[in-house]
Amino acid sequence: MRAQDVLLFERDRELSGMEAAVASCAHGHGQLLMLEGAPGMGKSSLLGALRERAGGQGFHVFQARSLEFETEFPYGVVRQLFDNWLSTLGPDERRRVLRGPARLAAPLFDYSAEWALDGDDGQAQYSYLYGLYWMCVHIAETAPIVLLIDDIEFVDRASLGFLHYLTARLEDRPIILAISTDPAESDHRGEVIRAITANPAARLLRLDPLSGGGVHEYLAATLGRAAASRYAADCYTATGGIPFLLRELVAELSVAEREERRLTPAQVAEIAPPKVVHLVLRRLDRLRPAATALIEAMAVLGTEVDLKHAIEIAGLDQGEVPEVQGALADAGLLRPDVPPRFVHSIVRAAVYRNLSVSARNVAHARAARVLAATEAPVADIAQHLLRVPASGDPETVALLRDAAREAIAERDDRAAVAYLTRALQEPPAAPTLSSLLVDLGKAELRCELPDGLDHLSQAVDLIQDPSLRGRVGLDLVAALTAAGRDQEAVGLLETLRAEVRHAQDPEEAALLDVALLSAARGAAGPGRAGRARLRRAEGSGEPTQPILGHALAVERAWEALRRGESAGAVMARVDDLLRETFAEGPSLPIHDATVYPWCLATFVFVQCDRIDDADRLVTFLVDGAAERGATLAAHAGHALRAWVRAASGRLTEAEADARRALEQNGPNHAHDATSYAVAALAEVLTARQEHTEARALLDQHDADHDESGWSTPLRVPLSLARGRLHAAQGRADAAVTALERGRELLEEHGLHFPALAYACEAALVRVRAGRADEERALADVRLINARSFGSPRLVATALRVCGLVSSGRLAVDFLREAVDVLAGTEVALDRAAASVDLGAALRVDGRLDQARAELTRGMERAQACGAWGLAKTARAELAAMGVRVRITKATGVDGLTAQERKVAELAAKGKSNRDIAHSLFVTIKTVEWHLNRAYRKLGIASRGELAGALSGEYAIR
Repeated sequence: MRAQDVLLFERDRELSGMEAAVASCAHGHGQLLMLEGAPGMGKSSLLGALRERAGGQGFHVFQARSLEFETEFPYGVVRQLFDNWLSTLGPDERRRVLRGPARLAAPLFDYSAEWALDGDDGQAQYSYLYGLYWMCVHIAETAPIVLLIDDIEFVDRASLGFLHYLTARLEDRPIILAISTDPAESDHRGEVIRAITANPAARLLRLDPLSGGGVHEYLAATLGRAAASRYAADCYTATGGIPFLLRELVAELSVAEREERRLTPAQVAEIAPPKVVHLVLRRLDRLRPAATALIEAMAVLGTEVDLKHAIEIAGLDQGEVPEVQGALADAGLLRPDVPPRFVHSIVRAAVYRNLSVSARNVAHARAARVLAATEAPVADIAQHLLRVPASGDPETVALLRDAAREAIAERDDRAAVAYLTRALQEPPAAPTLSSLLVDLGKAELRCELPDGLDHLSQAVDLIQDPSLRGRVGLDLVAALTAAGRDQEAVGLLETLRAEVRHAQDPEEAALLDVALLSAARGAAGPGRAGRARLRRAEGSGEPTQPILGHALAVERAWEALRRGESAGAVMARVDDLLRETFAEGPSLPIHDATVYPWCLATFVFVQCDRIDDADRLVTFLVDGAAERGATLAAHAGHALRAWVRAASGRLTEAEADARRALEQNGPNHAHDATSYAVAALAEVLTARQEHTEARALLDQHDADHDESGWSTPLRVPLSLARGRLHAAQGRADAAVTALERGRELLEEHGLHFPALAYACEAALVRVRAGRADEERALADVRLINARSFGSPRLVATALRVCGLVSSGRLAVDFLREAVDVLAGTEVALDRAAASVDLGAALRVDGRLDQARAELTRGMERAQACGAWGLAKTARAELAAMGVRVRITKATGVDGLTAQERKVAELAAKGKSNRDIAHSLFVTIKTVEWHLNRAYRKLGIASRGELAGALSGEYAIR
């Protein structure tokens, strides 16, 4: 249906009734149609549709629209109906139409005979009615006629008499009389209108609002399917499905769509289209001033209204409220509920929009006073104070700060920012200014608003107490480092550290020391200075604060890794930290400014293959940061955990953490943890063979962050992710280049064993690309070095390289040892890859039964991880042996949910993700989510394999 036909959406019943009326009239049977509905239901559009259908079949069509300001003009509507048509007739045709008894109506159309309309002579009035009736009969002699009367409520009394007269004489005449009426309208003509409606021959068509589905379809036709999914529910709530209101609201939304603005439900509810405002005002103009005062007070209070408050704000006497409330309900503006509510939120928006700025200010100020006097919730009071001009009122500042505290407790930081910003405008008194700036700056930081930097900086400048200044300074440091302004953060920390030392606050000093290490991560000089300070604190003999002890333990492990100690020796440096953390929970204070030690610890743990310990540690970070409201630390925790879980092969969980971190980490969060999330998600996507999305993710990260970020080795996981993506795409040279880049950076920082892991990964790429000769000479040396470090994953990777550059029994022995080394570890994906390599070597060596068993194990482990590319490789090896792989019931078609199967079936038919989203009324992201789960359960890697997998069996050819 065309977008402009909104007023005819879901009107099939009414249109069918009109079609039947036209057909019956064409056979000489008169019809009386009554279209009943509230304003905006589309009555005029339906009359227009009737006009088109009847006119298309050769009917004479006469139409009139009654206007409330013309109700006192006798026969005004009758003249609208026939004047223009009669003026087009020639003398002969005019005489034919007005012959016989029809001559009695001729004076109505002769404007020189004004006397004909004067007086209340009943006989004269009857003569006009009789003449008009016969005039209609004569017109119908050449073709059936249709008389369309829009808004009968405003028809003048004389014309209304003619319509009533005609309804009793339609039965055997080819005449359709179609009238629209609003049942809410009632005046002295109501008795006649009810008599017409009650006529036994009348066909009453009551118009209902559009359904939710109708609203969705209209938005889809007008704004597109994506916008319909976003706004349909909000539009239905705002308009109640009234077609006119919906059309005007969607016209406003189309502007937002062209400007690429996404509106929230609250913003949609506040839209007041101009035509809707005029419609509401038209209805209010007919009511008493008291009614206008009450509904304006209700509009100021919002959608949830306490009538007692509205009455007080409007200044009404309690005794007049029932009548006023009833009048507003009769006018279709309020629901006749207890308590009363606006019929639709768009009506409330229209009433509010019509208020002048001064009237709004006065009303909101009065509302705030009324609510405060009744001890209403502070958030309700604050909503009105936001709209009142600043006046330097201390009570306003106190109320807004109370509201902000409640909002922060409920994790609604954006509301807190709004309250505190308004309080700052009041302005507050000097003693409270610094604390208000602190609260505002921290809330803005959590909302990723850049103004947080300025407000926290102002607060630090105002605060005199060194300890408090240090604590607030840490929040400012977190904001500076998140924005990539590390040098400023370091300078501030140096100043704060000196002040706290003078104040002899060891705990605060320790926290600042760790923050200095975090802030100095991007610059080698300050970084060395920070580590030196930690070492001096360690050797001072003074009691070590817990946070400093944790940081020192991580630093010791990091230095041991750089010195080339074994994985066991490295982890011995942090055993005490692990025992304390896992036994009693994290004693390390979690702050946004002290994220770096967590990144460092996670990197070390993963290099030493303590994957489970790393997962538990970062989970403490996630939970503790959420509990303390440390937003940046929580984001970092999700990013770190995503990387840890990707390393362990828990790809679905890794994706969830990575996407959460990347969705919440805005462009100002340029810390190392973002790189962990990007690397983890890229590896997940690569393992699932979603190469296009993985490439786009990495390219976008490159565009957002310049090359200076490579100065820290904690970002090298990105090079591993890039290398694996290039390798999966068959771009061996690009893969080796990316992996060598990471290896070189690690070597520059003395991290030789982590660098060896990258060298082994590059060797695997070269071997699989047919360049085994380049790696054969170095394979044994790498294996010796890997064994000296003792990390199972590193040893297994080196063994796999040795196996792939060897042949026969020797290759099998190397690869079997790789599988054995990984047994019992938490790295499921590495175990799957080692099993697939071993199975392939066994197949080449002719040991087919063993090969089948090992390949099946590798395939099942890969499928359990969701690594479709590796699973496909295993199936290809099995297929080379003539093995057909049956999808098990647990993970096959029977394991799909109804929605997963529906999405998979549509995709198998060639539907794009966008088409599937449109047909199922879901987002494209939801389609991707269901497809990924379906791929995992079906054990496949691409759309092309869906048809075979859905049949319950998959065979590689």
